[in-house]
Amino acid sequence: MARMQPELRKQELIEIAFRQFLQQGYHKTSIRSIVGEAKGEIGMFYHHFSSKEEIFHEVLEQYNKQYINKVKNLIAKENKTPILELMELVFSDLEDSLYEYAHMNRGAVNKQMLTLLHQQTLLTLKPVFCDLLKERILRGEIALPEVDIGLLTDFLLYGISAVLHDQDEKNIKAKEQAIRLLMIKMLEC
Repeated sequence: MARMQPELRKQELIEIAFRQFLQQGYHKTSIRSIVGEAKGEIGMFYHHFSSKEEIFHEVLEQYNKQYINKVKNLIAKENKTPILELMELVFSDLEDSLYEYAHMNRGAVNKQMLTLLHQQTLLTLKPVFCDLLKERILRGEIALPEVDIGLLTDFLLYGISAVLHDQDEKNIKAKEQAIRLLMIKMLEC
């Protein structure tokens, strides 16, 4: 049997781990179950990763990159869609992503790592949303007083994130409605 290239094998382990973390959560996923599904040996795993936490970190980073690419593609595809409708499309996809992300993180041991990955996602999304706002201002779709677009983007992204992650309010639809009303007011749409 031909050996798989190391980078392909590593990616296969990441994809298997992603699927298992998503289905079973962090705690119930084991290195043995990942390797077993890959039809490999424990040594193969340790050739690529030092621990379950390391592969979990890699899974989350790839998950976040995929989400950011999805947002970029959605914004590019829906170029002519009014800003509020576009944001609703982003939010509807975000609801599914948040569910998957929360399910995958059940039992995760390092909450600080999850927080850092979330912050990295927001930082990576910032230029995407800055460009979006600048474009929509130039089109005349958004009317703003003179304001620093970077600060406005921070306020939107971090504010939206705070509302979405609020543990007191469980209803995602109520959260989306509150965000929509605030955006209408802020962006004068």
